Amino acid sequence: MNVAVVDDQESSLSGFSQILRRIAEMEPVCFKKATDALHWLAGVDPVFVVVSHTIEGGNGLDFIRRMRLVDGRAATPVVFTTASKNARDLRRTAFDLDVFAYLEKPINPSEFLVHAMHIVDAYREREEFRARLEELGKRTSTGTPTAGSNDTVLAIEAMLDVAAMHDPAIVTHLNLASQLSVALARELKLTDEEIDAIAVASRIYDIGKVAIPQRVAELRGQAGSADRVSIEAHAQAGARILTKRQTPIMRTATIMAQTHHERFDGTGYPRKLHGAQIPIFGRIVAVADTLSALLQTRPHRPALSLAKALEIIESQSGAAFDPTIVAAARTGLGEISRIVHEHFGRAAS
Repeated sequence: MNVAVVDDQESSLSGFSQILRRIAEMEPVCFKKATDALHWLAGVDPVFVVVSHTIEGGNGLDFIRRMRLVDGRAATPVVFTTASKNARDLRRTAFDLDVFAYLEKPINPSEFLVHAMHIVDAYREREEFRARLEELGKRTSTGTPTAGSNDTVLAIEAMLDVAAMHDPAIVTHLNLASQLSVALARELKLTDEEIDAIAVASRIYDIGKVAIPQRVAELRGQAGSADRVSIEAHAQAGARILTKRQTPIMRTATIMAQTHHERFDGTGYPRKLHGAQIPIFGRIVAVADTLSALLQTRPHRPALSLAKALEIIESQSGAAFDPTIVAAARTGLGEISRIVHEHFGRAAS
């Protein structure tokens, strides 16, 4: 595991290296010049970067701005260090650039090590989840089981077990979104085969959320630009996990993973598809996903009532959502209300 340390002082480079080597498998790579560090970062994905405000060929803030433009480094955690004392504007600017930690020199080794271990623990956790999901892919990559086959069901249950270890709320969200997706599909008069596929595939369309760092998932305020990159990357992360399983149901789940954050008006992500370019499965899950999220408590807001959630959905008809599917939510209100009441054990007011 590499960590880039960028500082114009040899003593600082030596000190950070000594601390970082206390962490198993950690290898610090030191730079005095901004250009050398940026060139290295273009080819290596470090666990995190330590950046001093004073570096050769620029300053730390400019370095972070330039680093964020390097492909794949927009969300790399940064520990920012400075010899300036009580520099409120500097601190504010650093956090506007989504630094993970801001430390004043002389560095307290214990404080730095705590921040470093927090980043490394989150990194190892994500890698462990990915490894487990990759192993599941190897077990289910042969054959073409049907939507209801035992192999497919067992693989999905195993994925959900992994997701629950990362964040139990993911599974709760998926369970509700899956039921809502089926209700919408029935209201739209899809075929029995399509409804069966949706019923199974929609249980794992958001599995890519295991790739979102826990710190980001638990944000209580508005996400910064780097955190938004981490959040939006989950759609493609889920697709990568699912696309390796060449079965009909996993291909359906892959479509859902890739397209449930596309918007009907073409301003969504990751590919800015619009209208009928978005597969019907993605358009259905987009409504179900948002409705499920609105009905549940999040770190930054309380759960909404079904009436309020549907009001928000309807306000986005033709913008975020396919008007046909929004209409299906309206005409299928009785079944949706029943699902919500059963899920939460309370009236869907």
